[in-house]
Amino acid sequence: MPTARKRPLQNADLNDKAQEAKQPSMLHRIRNMWQFANLFQFILLFGQALKINDNMDIEDLEAECLKPGSMALQDIGLSLLKFLSSHRGLTHELFDEYARRQFLAKAPDKNPFGTAEVPARFADFDVFTKIRVLQLMTQLIMINPERLREKTEEQRDTDQTNWRIEPYGWDRHDRTYFVLDDNRLYRLTDAPPPPPKPKKNTKKAKAAQRARKRRRVASGEASDVDDAGDEASEAEAAAEPQDDGLGGMKWECLAVSLEEVRGFLSTLQKTKDPNEKTLRDQIQDHLLPILEKQEASRKRKQLQREKELLSLEKMAHAKRSSRIASKMEQRRREEQAREEEQRRREAEAASRKALQQRLKMERERDNRLMSREQRLKERETRRRLHEEELAQLSENSRGERSASARMSERRRLAEIERNKKALQELEEEEDDWIFDCVCGVHGQVDDGTHSVACERCNVWQHSKCLGINEQEADKDDFHFVCS
Repeated sequence: MPTARKRPLQNADLNDKAQEAKQPSMLHRIRNMWQFANLFQFILLFGQALKINDNMDIEDLEAECLKPGSMALQDIGLSLLKFLSSHRGLTHELFDEYARRQFLAKAPDKNPFGTAEVPARFADFDVFTKIRVLQLMTQLIMINPERLREKTEEQRDTDQTNWRIEPYGWDRHDRTYFVLDDNRLYRLTDAPPPPPKPKKNTKKAKAAQRARKRRRVASGEASDVDDAGDEASEAEAAAEPQDDGLGGMKWECLAVSLEEVRGFLSTLQKTKDPNEKTLRDQIQDHLLPILEKQEASRKRKQLQREKELLSLEKMAHAKRSSRIASKMEQRRREEQAREEEQRRREAEAASRKALQQRLKMERERDNRLMSREQRLKERETRRRLHEEELAQLSENSRGERSASARMSERRRLAEIERNKKALQELEEEEDDWIFDCVCGVHGQVDDGTHSVACERCNVWQHSKCLGINEQEADKDDFHFVCS
């Protein structure tokens, strides 16, 4: 009698590992869910109207789906529920109960939260169930699309047609290809024809029929026949594939990156099928340029991430505890705050110094102008005195006086000459000029810049500093008197 041989332990481990390798990863299964692609497309189109974070890309959403305990999916569900429900105080604690109410009211046959007193918890669902529930909630929203349409920016019909996703093309097997707004390549395969139903066991059917007609079979035997019929019906139902919402069609994610798209295109390079040629050209002309830009951006982000990881690795090698890192961060913030405060104080000090300097310059200029004004008045007084003396001497020379009172001719001429000389010196002083501009330039300076002089005090200033147009200043009828 032959005996069964046991497998060596090493061979058993290798077979188990091979079985695990054949099973698709969780990420692969998520990517091939049509509900996941549909949910993300809905977020891209209507996330802003529903106040969902539309800055999250599909890689971020995948990472949140794989992250244990992530609240990202429930955050999305809460935003969807707030749009569906009239309750305005919804929180994560109320999510399960109010989400169940929406399903019971609008799609009771698809309610995932059960009918028990305490609803099933969304947080306890596996990630695939969570994705299906969120996709179902988007379908509940689309029961009344006009309400959602009112909240979107695209109000014209021509703009709303851009929401529609058309097929990218077909292959030789009439499988349909799509590229959604996540710029990934998907394929939809029609459902296979249903298998022929197995024929019923005619002998058992006839025996059961005879038993029912003659009523000769005991009640226990009759129930056994009914149970056999029920088991046959259950077996037939189990043989039918479960419909996930696509009617048996198969949804696949073929390419998510530039390299994978190029790999797919390589399979179409030598095709002779006209549909596949059109599909190939469509991908090359429209999808590849977008993915090339995304790849360049991804590499920049990856380089930045590597730098951050290198920095974290250095911190790990230095065995710095979280408390030390927190203290360092606190010190860095305090140092940054001190530096900002120091810069603010320096800026304020520089501003005060500039203001004081400007005020000082204005005071000095005012003093100079006052001194010059005083000198002008004194000079005018001296001129008037000299002119009066000259007039008096000239009058005396023509008048008739006695010999004792009459001044000698020599002395009179000397006095006339002295007064004339004094008047000439005054005229020369008037011809002197000085530059004293509001910008601070002072002295007998000629920097080549267009300037104007006050007709009263003969002080020159830059025309630009005074806001005077050069063409206006050069006109013959131009007059300027400083204040």
